[in-house]
Amino acid sequence: MRTKILMVSILAGLFVFISCTNAPESDEAKTTEAKKVSDDKSGETWKLNVSDSKVEWVATKVTGYHVGNVPLKRGDINVKNGEVTGGKFIMDLANMQVSGPKGSDTAMNKKLLGHLKSADFFDVEKNPEGTFELTDVKPYTGSAVKDTADPRQEEINKYKVTDPTHLVSGNLTLKGVTKNIEFPARITVSGNTAEAIAKFNIDRKDWGIVYPGKPDDLIRDAIHLGISIKATK
Repeated sequence: MRTKILMVSILAGLFVFISCTNAPESDEAKTTEAKKVSDDKSGETWKLNVSDSKVEWVATKVTGYHVGNVPLKRGDINVKNGEVTGGKFIMDLANMQVSGPKGSDTAMNKKLLGHLKSADFFDVEKNPEGTFELTDVKPYTGSAVKDTADPRQEEINKYKVTDPTHLVSGNLTLKGVTKNIEFPARITVSGNTAEAIAKFNIDRKDWGIVYPGKPDDLIRDAIHLGISIKATK
């Protein structure tokens, strides 16, 4: 009898271990206090193409994960001598979406969306928008992740920019709290088009989003953001 109880305990513990879902393996954004935005507005102002730009998110908890997106309302970037030097983007938190995981229940996703919009999370009634404003853009000097022999390469590519060109920092405002974040990105300016891709994790608690989740299904602090930006002259 004692052996059976022990085996049940071991299997239960193994099940809990396997069920735990961690945040995606990605670059961790360096988070500090808000920084001054440059007053230099020289160069050209290019408009954000909202239909070709997106912010996707992944949030995890003990028993699983959820994915979704936040539409971009408007924005612009400053371009000088073929380089991005500044910019600001407005996120439409009031119209954020929960889209998965694949095969997830639509009604449950709708319920989760309502909770995300509540004061427990983003409090969109008081804070319908989020903003990101660039404070610095400089060449990336770190080592790129390009080990195609790594069996996890496909997953690495999904959650990391494997060939970054720049190190970007900017003030991110969510729920009325502004923090500066720094992360690698791939930025290209060609002709009349500028594009940027960034993938990184942030700690939601830095923006006062501290709801823990259920005692048996705690929410991870890390939120993964995948950002794709396109602007035209």
